[in-house]
Amino acid sequence: MSWIPDDEHRHPDVAVEAWWWWGSAPDRSSGVYIGFELRGGRYDYWAGLVRPDEPYLYIEELDGADLRGGMEIKPPQMWADHVCEIPFGQWSLGNEAHGVLLDEPAEAWRRAFGTVVPVTFDIEWYAAGEPGPMAHGYRQTGEVDVQVELTSGILAFTGPGERVHVWGAPHMPSSFAMPIASSGLRAPYRRSDGVNVDQVLTDRWYANVVGRGT
Repeated sequence: MSWIPDDEHRHPDVAVEAWWWWGSAPDRSSGVYIGFELRGGRYDYWAGLVRPDEPYLYIEELDGADLRGGMEIKPPQMWADHVCEIPFGQWSLGNEAHGVLLDEPAEAWRRAFGTVVPVTFDIEWYAAGEPGPMAHGYRQTGEVDVQVELTSGILAFTGPGERVHVWGAPHMPSSFAMPIASSGLRAPYRRSDGVNVDQVLTDRWYANVVGRGT
């Protein structure tokens, strides 16, 4: 299937559209993700960082309404943007926000109470192959160049990446599912519609819908 450059950008005629990016260090010792879902003038936004022997760093802005031009958002005390530099070739992703450190990652499915910390993500995503079709859009492998600025310093790595772009339906992962019971680094998140998703980084990123919150 062939894609055109406009496929990379927003499709204003659809009710929902989502972009997701994942990346990890070459040895999978650390990983990041960013997700962005548009529903007209509202959106859900997620970002996370996992590291060995460290709490899960989780950022969310659910049912936000502070959408600026392009794919930039500016809710209170936060900023994030997603810029397609080269269609199917390069994306620049960034945020300045306060995240929470969660000793128990599953807290992200509830009220996400944890230690509040300032954080900045600076990610360049580069394609490593052509996009492949999936339901309602495409998936593409790539490489990430990551810098995450924390109060303790800067975590930086370059490693494998993957991304998804779908429109006309939300991204509800199940095609590369993995059981929750895993020795990998977990990075769950919740959606504004109440759906809970589990993610885990092992030899790659895996994700699966696990149900609805209470």
